[in-house]
Amino acid sequence: MGRKITIYDIADELKISPSTVSRALAGNTLVNIQTRKKVIATAEKLGYINYKVNSNANIIAVIVPEINNYFYTEVISSIQSVIKDNFLISIFCTFNSSSIEKEIVAKLDPAYVKCVIISQSTDSVDSTHLTDIDQKGVPVILFNRVDYSLKRPKFLIDNYMDSYMITNHLVSSGYRRIAFAAKHYNCPIYKERIQAYKDVLIDNNIDFNPDYLIYSELTVEDTYDVINRFINLNLRPDALILPSFTSTLQALSIAKLNNISIPQDMAVVSFDEDPECKYSNPSITGVERPCMEIGTKIGELALKICTGQKYNVDTTMIFSSNLIIRGSSLSNH
Repeated sequence: MGRKITIYDIADELKISPSTVSRALAGNTLVNIQTRKKVIATAEKLGYINYKVNSNANIIAVIVPEINNYFYTEVISSIQSVIKDNFLISIFCTFNSSSIEKEIVAKLDPAYVKCVIISQSTDSVDSTHLTDIDQKGVPVILFNRVDYSLKRPKFLIDNYMDSYMITNHLVSSGYRRIAFAAKHYNCPIYKERIQAYKDVLIDNNIDFNPDYLIYSELTVEDTYDVINRFINLNLRPDALILPSFTSTLQALSIAKLNNISIPQDMAVVSFDEDPECKYSNPSITGVERPCMEIGTKIGELALKICTGQKYNVDTTMIFSSNLIIRGSSLSNH
């Protein structure tokens, strides 16, 4: 009996690293397709007995704009709990870049990827890359940040109502000079949030002040700049609506440095509820989204798609959130 062939033999034959061979045999879609084909062909030629086990890997690609975001980590965790061991989930992060998003999608191989689950980048204005891969036989599921024009299943947050709840809470608590930090102006999510914010102001006869609306990439550095711009206005806002738990922590820090009392002088609220919100000082008001329910529904549909069951491409589910009111917006106004 001859010696057992290993991935090291395949690597020597092709003059590539063993790790590349391993990834290719596992169906890793970030390995160049030509390389994967050569690896599989060489595995067959040399008689590598394990290659067939993974050469037809069933992968569900999950693409998100942020990986260090509580909402996305919880949704992905819930998707995984439904998928379990039926399929391999590969997670990709676009870092909120549409160009990276397109590059990732372009590298997905229909021979291995059975379904794409994606929340698009905030600067996405063109979804032809998603249409292209869908036409190649890889169904696409959209969630949270989506192109509404695509005829694909969508799982959405009611961003208009989230923003209306936040702004209405602040107005009801006596705040009138309410500032809003927004990401990309073309992003549908922020269009909905800003519209609700303006509608609450109109409903309560409060004039919209354009100085109180700033668009920014809202990286850590950007956020510090935006908050400082707000608090240095001649007529300083008495409330800040911020996109994330991290940005609200930055606001608390800057307020302390400037002797601004939260919430007496200025309220701070977040669109993201995070488990840490209740432990800050003061605790932070945030929007609690049904992450587990969203992830479960997405996972159930992905399983249905990947097992060849019929489904409705026009499926649209809209999920409601809860506003968790805490110390950062409770005032004696």
